[in-house]
Amino acid sequence: MSTDTAIIGRFIIITRPGDTIIGLYNTTAGGSTGGKNGSYSADTEYPEKAIDNSTETKYFNYGTFVNRNSNRPNAGVGTGFYVTPSISNASLVVALRFATGNDWEQRDPLTVTLEGTNSTSLDIGSSWTLIYNGSTGLESDPGRKRYGVQQNFTNTIRCASYRLLVTSQRGMHIGVQYSEVEIIGYI
Repeated sequence: MSTDTAIIGRFIIITRPGDTIIGLYNTTAGGSTGGKNGSYSADTEYPEKAIDNSTETKYFNYGTFVNRNSNRPNAGVGTGFYVTPSISNASLVVALRFATGNDWEQRDPLTVTLEGTNSTSLDIGSSWTLIYNGSTGLESDPGRKRYGVQQNFTNTIRCASYRLLVTSQRGMHIGVQYSEVEIIGYI
């Protein structure tokens, strides 16, 4: 194995409270950022709540949904965030774990993509490489404010920043929510 792909270090949660995190919406894997900030519940349910080590808080994103008084299918699809972990500028991610929000199971994300980059151009689609496309581990609803099954995957690409995007949610509602996302790997 080359030093670029060798697993060196400890298996840990790479993301931490205080890491730089930007909320996204209207974005697809491989594409440029459609919109950032401003489509989440800005008072208390903003992107940083997805990585604050607490299932008592949550990140809620409306996506492109303008009429917030009625439900619609896949309102939270294309939402998520990008994060630059402060722990390392070359981490190797091999797992994800999600925790549900406090209410409305229809808002749970069921599938996501995780992309990585070593570029500083975080809004440009071509700077991202797909690392994972699959389940959040929440298919079997664990209940509110609880972790789902950890999703392990193979990856050999070390990255400085990550972009996580919701590709499906449990049901029809006004947006998507989750209380925690753990991005797990090696530094």
